[in-house]
Amino acid sequence: MRYTVILENGGWVVWDTIRREIVTHPATSEEAQETCSRMNADAVTRPVDPPVQVDGWGPLGELSLWVWAEDTWWGQVTNKQGVRWVKADDMRPR
Repeated sequence: MRYTVILENGGWVVWDTIRREIVTHPATSEEAQETCSRMNADAVTRPVDPPVQVDGWGPLGELSLWVWAEDTWWGQVTNKQGVRWVKADDMRPR
């Protein structure tokens, strides 16, 4: 999902995995989890089922989710190095 909870700045915060920044003030774990769940529920997403292999400037990995953010579609791509977000314009199917 786009948002996750991390421990930072003396409390629990919601982290935007696409913009790579904190989007809430420090809070309790429960408050941050609730906010994170609400933000992810409000996000415009489209699952890719079944996931597809995609390339960019080289092999990227497996696309499993689209998210609308920053006025463009971003794909959640998983490979051996982990999960990352790639702009739709920067990838193509294998």
